[in-house]
Amino acid sequence: MAIRPKPNETASLPPEKESPLQFRNNPEVQKRLDAYKVANANDAAYYTRVVQEAPGRAVDMLLYKDMQRHEADMRLIEKQLPQAKAFYDAQSPEVKSRIDQRLEGVQPYYKDKAFVGEVLREMNRKNRQILTSPKAGMAMAGG
Repeated sequence: MAIRPKPNETASLPPEKESPLQFRNNPEVQKRLDAYKVANANDAAYYTRVVQEAPGRAVDMLLYKDMQRHEADMRLIEKQLPQAKAFYDAQSPEVKSRIDQRLEGVQPYYKDKAFVGEVLREMNRKNRQILTSPKAGMAMAGG
């Protein structure tokens, strides 16, 4: 998997000045991938040929898989969104402000996913506060 540079790191460099791609290597993943390639030799050969002969098509194939994963994520997000909005609407202005600040700069395409993620983070924060408050411990001990 490629290590992605920050968007503005290479944007100012001319193409001939860009540094070469650097890849992380996870031996466990590579071992599983090698076994998968052996078991699916025809697919591995096909993808190798596509990369060599039609790199644009190879890019589309990779992005299509990413898009399918995103769409699957979004189906779940769409189910969670009404409850997330209800939770958000019930919060104090300071909590809403905290969530809104975290969402600044998020691309519109990912706004709903980021919103649900931030609401879940805030819900978790509230749950931890409940569990760590001294009153909750006393009430449980006295019950």
